[in-house]
Amino acid sequence: MLDLGTLRVDHDFSEKDHFYVTYNASGTTSATNPVQSPYTGLGLTQNDQRNDTISASYTRVIKNNLVNEVRGGFNRQKLFRHSNTTLESFLSGIGFDQSDIDAYAAVVGTGELTTFGHPAISFNRNNFAFFNNGGRNTDRPLDQNLITFGDTLTWVIGKHNLKMGGDLVRNAALDGFAANRNYPRGLITYTGARTNPFANFLLGEPGNSVSSINVPRPAMNVYNWEQGYFFQDDWKVTPRLTLNLGLRYELITPFIENNDLLANFDPNFVNSSTGARGRFVVPSDRTLQFLDTRVIDLGVVTAGQSGLDIGRGLVRTDKNNFAPRVGFALRLGDKSVVRGGYGFYFPTAAAQGIRDAIATNPFNQGITKRATDAAGNPFPLQGWPGFQHGFSPLTGGVVRTGFAGAPSINAIPFGLQQPRIQQYNATYEREIARDTSIRFSYLGTTLSGLIGGVDLNEIPPSDISFGTTIGDGTTACDPINIGDCDYSAADLARQPFPGLGDFLMSFGNFGHGRSNAFQTQFEHRYSHGLLLNLSYTLLDQKSTALDTGNSSLGGTVYNPFKPEHDYGQEAFISRHRFVAYGVYDLPVGHGRQFGSSMSGWANAIVGGWQTSFNLFAKSGTGFTPYWVCNNCGPEAPGNVGVTSVDAVGDFNNNSYRAFVIGNVNQRNGNQIWNPNAFAIPSAGADVFDNPQVAKRNLLQGPGTWGVNLGVHKDFRLGERVIATLGADIDNLFNHPLWSPDSDYGGGGGPFAMLGDFDVGVDPSTLQPFITDVNPNDDFGRLLNTFSQEGVDGRRTVRFRLRITF
Repeated sequence: MLDLGTLRVDHDFSEKDHFYVTYNASGTTSATNPVQSPYTGLGLTQNDQRNDTISASYTRVIKNNLVNEVRGGFNRQKLFRHSNTTLESFLSGIGFDQSDIDAYAAVVGTGELTTFGHPAISFNRNNFAFFNNGGRNTDRPLDQNLITFGDTLTWVIGKHNLKMGGDLVRNAALDGFAANRNYPRGLITYTGARTNPFANFLLGEPGNSVSSINVPRPAMNVYNWEQGYFFQDDWKVTPRLTLNLGLRYELITPFIENNDLLANFDPNFVNSSTGARGRFVVPSDRTLQFLDTRVIDLGVVTAGQSGLDIGRGLVRTDKNNFAPRVGFALRLGDKSVVRGGYGFYFPTAAAQGIRDAIATNPFNQGITKRATDAAGNPFPLQGWPGFQHGFSPLTGGVVRTGFAGAPSINAIPFGLQQPRIQQYNATYEREIARDTSIRFSYLGTTLSGLIGGVDLNEIPPSDISFGTTIGDGTTACDPINIGDCDYSAADLARQPFPGLGDFLMSFGNFGHGRSNAFQTQFEHRYSHGLLLNLSYTLLDQKSTALDTGNSSLGGTVYNPFKPEHDYGQEAFISRHRFVAYGVYDLPVGHGRQFGSSMSGWANAIVGGWQTSFNLFAKSGTGFTPYWVCNNCGPEAPGNVGVTSVDAVGDFNNNSYRAFVIGNVNQRNGNQIWNPNAFAIPSAGADVFDNPQVAKRNLLQGPGTWGVNLGVHKDFRLGERVIATLGADIDNLFNHPLWSPDSDYGGGGGPFAMLGDFDVGVDPSTLQPFITDVNPNDDFGRLLNTFSQEGVDGRRTVRFRLRITF
């Protein structure tokens, strides 16, 4: 349901002074994606949203050649995304009585009972879908407050049109995604081969391990400032040549958390007394009450004590973002023009990526309990209440140190900079007929300083076993049936940061990329009842990193020891893309080619109609074939010692790239790739370097196309009232749009996933091996249709009526 309202006031104080203010309000209630697929009984995620926007502008004509505009605005968004039941009502609904609920709350905290969400249950096998807790949107306030102010002075001096000014923006956000991290409502894990985990769950047996968080944090409450100053000169050198010269300077401050709930990790610090590497840095002492004791034990200092020249945002402000721009337009005769340009750009969204990383992993640290301690002494976990009460599946067990007790950490370099993007273009445009032109363009981009991630605790692949004993360095563990693998003293000695676990993610400006595009366009401006625009793009875009300037810090590098190996075609980028849109007045009715003399009633019914359309057609995009490891950690293929290995790099799964052993492009029905062309990865030292390792975006997905059509007509009801009646048909031909989105085709979706496997340990050699391989039957199958390019995934028809008066 959507409610909209708009109010605008314009006022001229004089001929030289104009002012306007606009207020827009909207309220939306909607239900979108499933809370947890494929468990449809949990319903759809609810979205309750309210937006209020005010914008104002005051323009003063100082002289005929000197104009100043002052503008400002405010936007307030209140958004709450949540599942359909609170934790307490969910537990009650599955048969827990009050004593059971109290026992559950004794582990997760009573405050979690009133939050939306439910427990998570893992069966450690892809045969049975993970009953996840709904993710970050299960109980998530997502409020945004934006205040803007700007001023632009325009001054025309002879052949120069000068523009100068600046913009000031204050961003503020309240985001609950950090509070949902790491199973705050509990995780029960069942391990074992084949169907045993699910059977144990159905019998109400205890899990093999249970997890929760130690110290829950509230929603992230942050703000920052953006400043931009510019000068531009449009210089008309001759009647045929115009130069555009400009310079922009941007300053983006780090985000400040109002409650100081940020924490960064300094990997370069060395304790002079102990020789231990690393320490945590927090904004102030207010942070300490929300930090896990394991983090505090590793060493914590405030920003002021660190000597790193940082403030409460825990990174330095990037102050050297000067961006020159230059362009020209040269008219060749009366019907042709050549244009070109070059510009330097800094994507500002990296500040948000820094904020999110240091507000999440340092908090809500997970603790894991098992049924035995490190010495094998029993501490039984409880099963599910049924005939007996007063306990919960989180009750009992013992908190393990070592692998299961290590925190996961993000380390953002204190001097991390914004990526650098250089864009350059050249265009030839010619008018070939009245109101009709063609255009040929080259657009190039050079990207440097792209942000990518590496795990600082990852060990180069080798055949030296790691994490394959019960912690004593000699007794083989059983990661499949018992899950008792742990660090030995020798393992810890090999870690760059001993005791800091298997997820110590750091980021740096080490990525780079290039983009080259050719574009051609045919345009017929609206005349004689027709508007038409056709364009085609041939694009080649390659990089070493997933970061393309969006709101994240970029993905992880698959082989951090040779990151250049990932230089290749970007994902979800089509090499060929055709787009067309147009408007056509049907030639029937008064004043048109046919039926100009028809009666008024006839004209009202069949005359005066207008149609509009838009269509696209594009080639397929790239996908990376991968296998998911169900039980990696601390044992892993290649003995790399971390669970952050990600074949795709988008933080979805602990996964490994497939080995290519045949022709991947043999199609079988709706399966466009040949699963028999792939093998499981190596468990040894060549897990990354084997020549058969699949390259990033090796697979080419399906191309797709779609068409939308609209029909409408204006009915004049008197002199002041116009009624517009129309219909819009999305996906006119109901053509399936097979090209997957990032959720279905990325590292968390089934489209490019070959299957999953478990890692076992050879008791005689202590080496890891891959077993219990479970192929994914849906690999490469065209099963779903996806909305894209403004075209719905299925045909939909909307009727509309608008009254203007």
